[in-house]
Amino acid sequence: MDGLNLFFGALLGANLGTLDGLRLVDYVKLISLLGATVIALRMVSTSEKRSYMLLLLAVYGFLLAGLVSIPAMMPQGMNIPDLHRLAATLAVWVVFALGIELAPHRIRGSDQTD
Repeated sequence: MDGLNLFFGALLGANLGTLDGLRLVDYVKLISLLGATVIALRMVSTSEKRSYMLLLLAVYGFLLAGLVSIPAMMPQGMNIPDLHRLAATLAVWVVFALGIELAPHRIRGSDQTD
């Protein structure tokens, strides 16, 4: 999971490097949404109330989908292909991370040998 987070964190950073034409207010809104989504994703694995974090992550997913599909929500000055790549990066990260977190894990018992 740490490797996945490291990879997608770097990829998200590279995507954010393409936001030269974005107004400051739109940049702050965008990174706030992305940051909150990443925090909710991380909290899924650490929170005792996992269902709340999954619900919160779903809300952020709907906001991100709106950001990509509703013209009034799209950041002014951002190229549409850059916005789509950013949303795709975050979506793939969420799907992979949830796959890891929600997949059944087999814990090696002390009675097994290597």
